[in-house]
Amino acid sequence: MKKFADWVIRLRIPILIGVVVFTVFSGYSLRNLKINSDILSYLPQDDPNVVLFNKVGEKFGGNSLAMVALEGEDVFSFETLTKIRMLTRAFEEVEGVTNVISLTNILDIKKTEDGLEVGKLIDKRRIPQDKSELERLRAYTLSKDMYVESLISSDGRMTTILCRVRDDVNKDEVGRKIRDITERERGNLKAYYAGIPLWMAFINDIISSDVVRLVPLVALLVMLTLYVSFRTFRGVALPLATVMMSALWVVGLMPLFGVEFTLISDGIPVLLIAIGSAYGIHMINKYNEDVRSGDTKLEGIRDALSEVGLPIVLAGATTLIGFLSFLTSNLSLIREFGLFTALGVLFALIISVTFLPAALSFLKVKPPKVNHKGMEDTAITRFMDRLGAAILKREKVILIGAMVVVGVVVAGLPKIKREVNMVEYFKENSPIRVAEEVMEHKFGGAVPVQIYVRGEVKNPFVLKKMRMIERYMATVPHVNDPQSVADLICEINDVMNGRYEIPDTEAGVSNLWFFLEGNEVLDQLITPDHKEAVIQAKLGTIDTKKITDVVNRLEQYLNARSDTAFVVVNLAEVSHDFRIELEKARRHRIRNNILLDVERRHGLEAGDGAELGRILDDALRRIPKEPDEAARAHILNTVVETLQEGEEDVEVDRRTAMRIKADLTLAFSRKALSVSDVENILKRRVDPAVIEEDPEALRYAAESILALIKDGWSEIKVARTIQRVKENLPERMREDEQLHKDLKANLWEINEDHVAVPYETYHKLGGEDDPEIVRISLQQTGLPPIYRELDRQLLRSQIQSLVLALVLVFILLTVQLRSLTGGLISIVPIVFTVLVNFGVMAYFHIPLDDATMMISAVAVGIGIDYTIHFISRFKVEFGREKSALEALDKTLETAGRAILINAASVMMGFLVLVLSNLVPMQRFGWLTALTMVTSAVGAITLLPALIMITKAKFMGSWSLTGFVETMREKTIGEGVRRN
Repeated sequence: MKKFADWVIRLRIPILIGVVVFTVFSGYSLRNLKINSDILSYLPQDDPNVVLFNKVGEKFGGNSLAMVALEGEDVFSFETLTKIRMLTRAFEEVEGVTNVISLTNILDIKKTEDGLEVGKLIDKRRIPQDKSELERLRAYTLSKDMYVESLISSDGRMTTILCRVRDDVNKDEVGRKIRDITERERGNLKAYYAGIPLWMAFINDIISSDVVRLVPLVALLVMLTLYVSFRTFRGVALPLATVMMSALWVVGLMPLFGVEFTLISDGIPVLLIAIGSAYGIHMINKYNEDVRSGDTKLEGIRDALSEVGLPIVLAGATTLIGFLSFLTSNLSLIREFGLFTALGVLFALIISVTFLPAALSFLKVKPPKVNHKGMEDTAITRFMDRLGAAILKREKVILIGAMVVVGVVVAGLPKIKREVNMVEYFKENSPIRVAEEVMEHKFGGAVPVQIYVRGEVKNPFVLKKMRMIERYMATVPHVNDPQSVADLICEINDVMNGRYEIPDTEAGVSNLWFFLEGNEVLDQLITPDHKEAVIQAKLGTIDTKKITDVVNRLEQYLNARSDTAFVVVNLAEVSHDFRIELEKARRHRIRNNILLDVERRHGLEAGDGAELGRILDDALRRIPKEPDEAARAHILNTVVETLQEGEEDVEVDRRTAMRIKADLTLAFSRKALSVSDVENILKRRVDPAVIEEDPEALRYAAESILALIKDGWSEIKVARTIQRVKENLPERMREDEQLHKDLKANLWEINEDHVAVPYETYHKLGGEDDPEIVRISLQQTGLPPIYRELDRQLLRSQIQSLVLALVLVFILLTVQLRSLTGGLISIVPIVFTVLVNFGVMAYFHIPLDDATMMISAVAVGIGIDYTIHFISRFKVEFGREKSALEALDKTLETAGRAILINAASVMMGFLVLVLSNLVPMQRFGWLTALTMVTSAVGAITLLPALIMITKAKFMGSWSLTGFVETMREKTIGEGVRRN
């Protein structure tokens, strides 16, 4: 290092000029620095979850939802609805927004005097102004499940506007435009913003704010710490300049490499200012020591750089190892954080051994106040004298105390939880946190959950499968409001025919689908070729543990029901035994669907579920095959009324209608009626002139009457079964009208002629060899699987980083000390520090999150510096034929002093993060500050105690053992007298 020192002094002017030029260049480059808060970009873009998420987004107009919730006294006022319409139209004009849904443009399906109307909830040409009309609109909207807690809160005071944003646009920019429009136009309404685009806008503001506030503050605190420690201009300005320039250099380089600031990398400047001062502190501390010993200015620089240059380089190397260990992560934000922080450390190291000595060479030497030993007389020096005396006297007590602490920590480790709620990343009054809590409580959340469906979506049994999945999703905790195109078909069927279910024939589905054709809502739910669809829901939490549980449950359910191929069977066309098996399977399916609906609405304990299952099994087994006399009479009365009203192609008087009824009653009592049976009865009773006028009328009338009879009997069977079930339900369930509607929708399947059978089951039951196969594929997507994978990758990467950092540091120290024992002893203080960190987290209930997981690897990289400086100086002093006690005393007064100054500087720097707007950064700040203190204390207490007890040979000869005891008493006595 002496040659290097001579080179630095010889080239000091070019070095200073070069540093200044590069600093100016880096500062100029900052103008291009961008912020990236899009979590999707952090995962590898070839990750299957990301690939599927992006694919679904492309097909259905984007996966990112920006949700604006508006709150007022009453949403259903002319003024509020007018603002909602104005905002809806303004959002539609924002570049990158593919679709906007609000109360003023939402699809509505309603029954009218003329039949069915599929239109808008609110007329696009006018908003009601009349109070009574607005009240009717309010009552109608709040009566519809498809609106309540989806677009309107149950109390009618809050509504949402949902904007779907393309994935290939700048979401931050889109979010800002939506927010700016809302703030400009909302008037007296209160606005809440949720969803990734709006989150990004807020998070980017937070990152910018943190950097602007925290960097000057950490610089000020480091400056104060350096002033208290050195009380000289050079002691403050030079280490501070070192870290400020290194931080500026690395941040200035980021835009040149196309790297953006993230939720984690925004802490790089603060981190570098906090940790980078270490090298300058040790350099200046040794320079002051050499000058006190009589060196000239240039001699002091040469000697200081020659002696501490290697420990500084080693300390820098271990810190680099700590941060470079993050390169093992699969997450780009972790890799970038590790790489650029390591690069910043390298810059700080280079500046400390080049620029700092060059600058020192132009400054005057200021003689410090020294004590009788020639050491600078400061409070730190006096403290080190006392500490040395204590260590020499109680090294065994120190080790026992450390072992007790480790025991307590290990006992508490099981209390550490891996539980992250992203809402808690933000302060309680933060707009993001407030908005997310509002969305969870009023609208079921803002995080999209999706099931991607591939198949012939217009097939009734594909739609039925989708409805079955929705039922299950609704029972999963925190999953709310599952919807798909299947719900729209059910809604239309409910309005037309009074039952919320999918017809069992393609013709039945097509008749209902006709009303949806051309509606823009289909673009978000199904592809134009009807081959792909999506089931959408919302997640009412962003707690990582709960998200993982939701993803796992949906995954298990889909895997257990992954019938990708099935056969549609007409029950009338199969053998008796085959039909019995199919009906048994159908009853089981109906039972399970009803249990899911009950669980969704009322919850089910294990005992309740078993009892309700028994009730349903009994009710389904007791469904009669044929109508009794009372049922036939009721059905035929309906037929008579229809004939008299002329709704069945032929119109008859009451007398003729009653005769037809008598004939039908007689024939009905003997056997199941056919079209020809009914046609013959009508032919005998209807005026021949009518028949002659329209020969086909009787046939059509017969078919209609037979359909009426079938539907009538179906209604009776279902109604009786519902009554039988409800009689055995708890009172809270009997009163639930919506549950009654669910029961009817599920039980209607007992009337259907077609069932879907898994392909393998079909063959086992003796089906034909080459049936027509219906195929379906189901995949979970949306943000939850990505959140789960992101969390999994973070945890894995941090464990890898910690283990790798410890191993590499151990190898480096072992090689440098040429001793396996030396390597082991050297890492003891840092292992102790890591354990204490986990212990604090366990006993203070601090979860492992994205920030706290990094602390251990960071602590290894930074904290090992103290060990390196202590061992390096102790070895030098011990090698000067001093006793171990004298060497320890000298080391504590020199390197130990620098270690405490360094630890104080780093600690104060990290404590600044407590003022961050992000809660994880606050925890990261004070916990890392704690690890710095712990590792520094371990380096000047636990480490010397280990060395003294083990008499490690890598330190040199311990032949003066007898002399040691004498020196112990002498040194301790001198320490006591001085103090």
